[in-house]
Amino acid sequence: MTYILLFQFHDYIAKNILKQDPHATNYFGSKEVGAFIKGILKTGANNDWRVLLKESVGSEMSAKPMLDYFQPLMEYLKEQNKNRHHTLPLTF
Repeated sequence: MTYILLFQFHDYIAKNILKQDPHATNYFGSKEVGAFIKGILKTGANNDWRVLLKESVGSEMSAKPMLDYFQPLMEYLKEQNKNRHHTLPLTF
């Protein structure tokens, strides 16, 4: 669950705050990112994390940002394993 949230926050920060590709994002020195993270952490454990997530990134918890992040790797692996006997499932 933590990795799903990690990728969801990373995707939001990269695309919406820094306007960068999530694969090549650099947070270093960004006051906007710092303010965003501080705003999330400021509430502490007083609020429901699901409500905080939806208010912060605009959506409920989703693994889509993590799947999107690794999609180029999945395409590469599918191509590399195309003629092998043991490959990734077609539905994956």
